[in-house]
Amino acid sequence: MRILLDSRDLINVTQNGRGATVPELDAYLRAGNHQLVLCFSTVRELCGPIGAGRSFLEVRPLLQSLETLPVVYLREVSILGIELEAAVNAFVAGTEYRDPNPYVRRWDHTLMAGPGERRPQENNVVGLRLDDLVFLIKVTRPDIFSPPQQHLPTLQTIIANDRVQLRAGQAPAKQHFVSSLQRHAASHRVALPQGRGDEFARWVYLNPNRCPGARLNHEIFRSITQNYGDKPEVGDFTDLALTTAIPYVDCATLDARMRGYCAQASRKMLKLGATNDYAARVYEDVADIIRRV
Repeated sequence: MRILLDSRDLINVTQNGRGATVPELDAYLRAGNHQLVLCFSTVRELCGPIGAGRSFLEVRPLLQSLETLPVVYLREVSILGIELEAAVNAFVAGTEYRDPNPYVRRWDHTLMAGPGERRPQENNVVGLRLDDLVFLIKVTRPDIFSPPQQHLPTLQTIIANDRVQLRAGQAPAKQHFVSSLQRHAASHRVALPQGRGDEFARWVYLNPNRCPGARLNHEIFRSITQNYGDKPEVGDFTDLALTTAIPYVDCATLDARMRGYCAQASRKMLKLGATNDYAARVYEDVADIIRRV
């Protein structure tokens, strides 16, 4: 199995041994032939001290301990883009959608946000460890490890505007998805079929197995929007990014708030014909996974 732990669990395991120590997690993974999934968002938050101006030496032992585990790397920041590309290709060819592969060879490759974009550490050097890669990026771009605080006002504005439309009865589910998908296509530089953008988005919406990461993410975002008392936070950027990866892993951990939204979204997708119950892949913490799986 491929197991994606959120940042809280990675920090708890590597810093505090809470839920499991690194040796205990290693024994569990190897006994079951499992792999720990690392992605951009979770490693970025683990390396938060760097973004706060503190020494790389604070996080180096944590990174080194992680790399003693059987790990794979997943590029969650571009899942929306590569799913949309796969969907466009299928739609134009008149074939059924097939999931793309979001896994990459090493952690710095997870920073590549879209098709054709150059990786920050694109080179032919082999044998670089995770801590080496983090250090190389820290030298030139320490801001990468800072929370995306600057994007929070935009997220708050989007949610506020959506809530105004919901209250006015102007945001039916399908049309909201169509508009959202087209925004994602623009931000990920995916060209939609010329003159058929709305038709394409409706085609994706018709089958929740198409672009499952985008669909789960959208339905969770929709649930947040419909909860008028929920106030967006900086941590939502990581949580929402991780939700796009859930269709591509076997187990994942999320906090209680996001697990609740994931359950709502998954129930809706199942009613609309989704093959997988993604909420069943989500656990409370690493100890919950070890106990139940």
